[in-house]
Amino acid sequence: MQNSAIRQNWDVIIALACALMACAYTAWYVTEHPDITVKYDCSISEINPDFPIPVKEACRKLRAENNLQKPK
Repeated sequence: MQNSAIRQNWDVIIALACALMACAYTAWYVTEHPDITVKYDCSISEINPDFPIPVKEACRKLRAENNLQKPK
């Protein structure tokens, strides 16, 4: 009976250790590989108040370049 209780405690300890190692690895990976890419839809950039001003300016510039490249 006592051996069973000790074995159950070790199972919990091993599970907690694995969970902590997984959390530590995830935290390390997120901090070392910050590959965050934000994509904006330029078709609604002028009417959407959530777009930052530099993004609106970049969309205007892209729109102006695309209008110049179109054949007339």
